[in-house]
Amino acid sequence: MSSISMSMIAPEDGSSGMKSPGSAPVLNIIGGMFGLEIGDPAHSASVAAPVPILAGRHLRLATARSAFTLLARSLRPSVIWLPSYLCPSIIPCFLAAPCPVRFYAVGEDLRVADRNWLSDVQRGDLVVFIDYFGFNQWEEFGVLARCRGAWVIEDACQALANPRFSDQAHFVIASPRKFVGVPDGGILLAQGDAGLPESPASPAPEPWWLEAYRASLLRGEFDHHGGPREWFPLFQRTEAEGPIEPARMSELSALILDRIVDWPELRRRRRANYEFLAGALRGLALLPELPADVVPLGCPVRVPGRDKVREKLFKQEIYPPIHWRLAGAVPESFVASHRLAADILTLPCDQRYALADMERMVAAVLSALA
Repeated sequence: MSSISMSMIAPEDGSSGMKSPGSAPVLNIIGGMFGLEIGDPAHSASVAAPVPILAGRHLRLATARSAFTLLARSLRPSVIWLPSYLCPSIIPCFLAAPCPVRFYAVGEDLRVADRNWLSDVQRGDLVVFIDYFGFNQWEEFGVLARCRGAWVIEDACQALANPRFSDQAHFVIASPRKFVGVPDGGILLAQGDAGLPESPASPAPEPWWLEAYRASLLRGEFDHHGGPREWFPLFQRTEAEGPIEPARMSELSALILDRIVDWPELRRRRRANYEFLAGALRGLALLPELPADVVPLGCPVRVPGRDKVREKLFKQEIYPPIHWRLAGAVPESFVASHRLAADILTLPCDQRYALADMERMVAAVLSALA
């Protein structure tokens, strides 16, 4: 898209389209993709405050995957080191570079399991660490990887709104679509003296972008007015087919990130909702304590009979995602990661929901387990 005006994204009824704090959608489902963020730019400019990842030296790309690909091709490492617990969709980004990929072990507590693998890390290698659900639990390993001359990449796709990132990371990659209603977006932040790669000249493929935009728009309409769920298959398709090749972010998504999103309110609500869930489900929560510098993606819990529990939640219009299904992507020798992947469930705690929604979800989870 070459240019965007606010009239192109404002609702036809003339309203701002932004839900006021505490308001609920017509059909109060919990979970799923975000509807397109729309609002009055005069109002939005007064409440929007940039998050740190948008304030530093960064590139705005079509997807986080295209950011990974761009970085791997620019740095040309000998080996790429990935955690054994990860979203399988990023692996093809490195195979396309092409770079050999090796895994290091992550335990069932979402921490790096040991230091043994670091002895094989060489100068110029690329090591990816993930902020699981917004939590950085890998800092000491980042220090060791840097000492060996490796490039350290912080995968902050689940930590977009955090107030700070690791000083050990040369680059940080984030995914706005996981936090707010934008049709596309990936952010590549350079820290310290790391140089940014050259920005891609081309936008995302138009057919993909239009489908992603339509899914986002339809979800927003659904939240306000109910109706059919046409957005769901569109979302599934665009998630699976998001560009791996480097492409730039649309002007619409950039405009939303800069002028529409109320970042302070987003941080406040996510933290409050998470603290309620983690307190109410303390025996199940993987990360029960919320540090002051974490704005969480969701609240991960570990439940026996996960798939059956999830089906029961679906029947109550609660749709918790799974982060992640590793079979066929990560070697089976990483037993702890596969064991965790079989039981984990992410309860939504984002800014769309109020305390009453969290109470309903807790009751549903406890009922499903009973």
